[in-house]
Amino acid sequence: MKKGKLYLIPVPIHSEDEFNSKFIPPYLTETINKLNIFAVENIRTSRRFLRKINPNFNIDQTTFHIIDKRTEDSEYSNIINSLTKGYDVGVMSESGCPGIADPGQKLCKLAHDKNIITKPLIGPSSIILALMASGLNGQRFKFHGYLPIEKENRIKEIKKIRQNTGAHIFIETPYRNQKVYDDLVQNLKPDDRKLCVASDLTGINESISTKKISELKQDKITLKKYPTIFILE
Repeated sequence: MKKGKLYLIPVPIHSEDEFNSKFIPPYLTETINKLNIFAVENIRTSRRFLRKINPNFNIDQTTFHIIDKRTEDSEYSNIINSLTKGYDVGVMSESGCPGIADPGQKLCKLAHDKNIITKPLIGPSSIILALMASGLNGQRFKFHGYLPIEKENRIKEIKKIRQNTGAHIFIETPYRNQKVYDDLVQNLKPDDRKLCVASDLTGINESISTKKISELKQDKITLKKYPTIFILE
């Protein structure tokens, strides 16, 4: 029996209120319209996204599987079983591209274990967009995901990373932006190192700024609660 394919579907990274279907590539809409099984982080927001893509999308005939940090192995097995039976499945993150700092990674791993084709589709990645616009090292860079939540552990990690060269990329939840920013500025040495802060990428409040640590110490910036990428070099 021919196996199904696992489609990795990117979603907008700006506010849901700013959604505009003209920014969705036609081939992405066509792919979504062919699917009726999805693995998602949040069913409610995924339903809204599908309806914005296609107001006539048949939600009632669509199966949704939740994949997050609490998802049990049995649920992943159910999704893989659908794929092995020949059904295509779409994976959607809450924001941006699935599989990067995202539960979709585990599903992709399981798909490869079963020789199931994974199909990444083109869409916005805040990590790459921030690096593109930062003016920092795009030849040698490392993505660290989230820094530790506890301040003491976060500072230890920052001091460890500052010993390395190249560009170092972090993401953070909006409500911790200021804490992470303050710890980076206060603990990065020497002062001629650079830090890029990229917020609300592709949104109406988009802001991308790269400055030396010495300049940032004088600026005393207050960050708003937008999704933000930090890049250190």
